[in-house]
Amino acid sequence: MKQFHFSIRISYQDFEAVYTGAASNVLVTDIYGKRIQIPALRFLPFLAPTGIVGSFTLTVDDNNKFVSLKRR
Repeated sequence: MKQFHFSIRISYQDFEAVYTGAASNVLVTDIYGKRIQIPALRFLPFLAPTGIVGSFTLTVDDNNKFVSLKRR
């Protein structure tokens, strides 16, 4: 398993692009500079009226398949 740590700040208005179909992925950069594309729907549990803000850990398996996304 691999873990990636990153911080993110997306306003609620910007995240609305997911609902309109204009966006389906979120591109983040982990603390080591690696760019990671994550399906936007994985962030829905963390969506608040202020948007999505915080530090997260993404865990993937050895085939880079999603395992979990957790707020740190």
